[in-house]
Amino acid sequence: MSAFALRHISKSYGANSILNDVSIEAEEGEFIALVGPSGCGKSTLLRIAAGLDHGDTGSIWMGEREITADHPADRNVAMVFQSYALYPHLTAAQNIAVPLAMRNLSLLQRMPFIGRFVSGRATAQAAIKKQVFTTATSLQIDHLLDRKPGQMSGGQRQRVALARALVRQPGVFLMDEPLSNLDANLRVHTRAEIVDLHRRAGVPTIYVTHDQSEALSMADRVAVMMGGKVLQFDSPSRIYDDPRHIEVAKFVGSPRINIISAITSENGTIFFGGKAILEGVTGPVGTSVHVGIRPERIKLRSPGSKGIAATVSRLEFLGSEVLVTADTAGIDEGLVVKAAPADVAHLGVGSPIMLQIDKGACLVFGQDGSRLPLRTPARIAVDA
Repeated sequence: MSAFALRHISKSYGANSILNDVSIEAEEGEFIALVGPSGCGKSTLLRIAAGLDHGDTGSIWMGEREITADHPADRNVAMVFQSYALYPHLTAAQNIAVPLAMRNLSLLQRMPFIGRFVSGRATAQAAIKKQVFTTATSLQIDHLLDRKPGQMSGGQRQRVALARALVRQPGVFLMDEPLSNLDANLRVHTRAEIVDLHRRAGVPTIYVTHDQSEALSMADRVAVMMGGKVLQFDSPSRIYDDPRHIEVAKFVGSPRINIISAITSENGTIFFGGKAILEGVTGPVGTSVHVGIRPERIKLRSPGSKGIAATVSRLEFLGSEVLVTADTAGIDEGLVVKAAPADVAHLGVGSPIMLQIDKGACLVFGQDGSRLPLRTPARIAVDA
């Protein structure tokens, strides 16, 4: 039994389908990332999970309990928003205490003037204050408790929002692009803090992002969404190395995967640049396919070596690596190769090179975008 599950969720606004039969299940203590381009439905799915929106079909489960019809306050979920959603007139301590006050204080006890005379308020407030301090200390923001949001940096406000989610000890964390408003350096640092927070809490986390590096580096499993559907739900390594759909392969990876259009010949052989790249592709002769090759799976070789002849058209120095764009006969777009700076020090635009493709890493996709299997036993061609 999963700790948290979204099952067969569909959602439409008029004629526009936003979510189409989406199912996501998280185990106890698992970190799930929903990644995809803007408009793919990932934030809508998170809002449905929180109870802030409702699906047209499907159900939501917390363990063995269905919470589809429950009010948001009764679901025991904590949501961290992209915009932090802090009350500007309250201090950090008061913002963090809000969910505890709503849960542990009665309506009369929460009233500004009457509440102080209601029995039990002082004891409850003391317990809330202690819990707020403990949570703030764990996130190293105890020195900010007396400040208001306008007196804090973006990173500090984000930690306060995380503390407010953590303090209520929820059954699941829901995070909607919480790092998108931070600068690049702070994003990397806060990324590690969120993972540590998740590990300490020990409850499922559903994390929405459009940043593939966040998804791959933080999550136990990643769901890649496109057009309201989950194209693949798998471990980060399988999402990258073994994508089941061409859109997954193209979305995940920086720089983007090289895609080559080809037509199979006899024995399912694929030719590129006059060289046989792969044999054993399923389907009849003349099948149109797309071959994906990651930039790090192509090696540069000197002219005269075995491989595919190419010419350097662009060099992009990125510090620890250089992206080389190489033009070859037969395709309109150049192939991008990831290389070490020392390997390209002698190259310039217009330099002739040979490309050696790691044929065992070639990914073959059909016209509909789905991954094509190779016949067993498949054979890697050797003349490239």
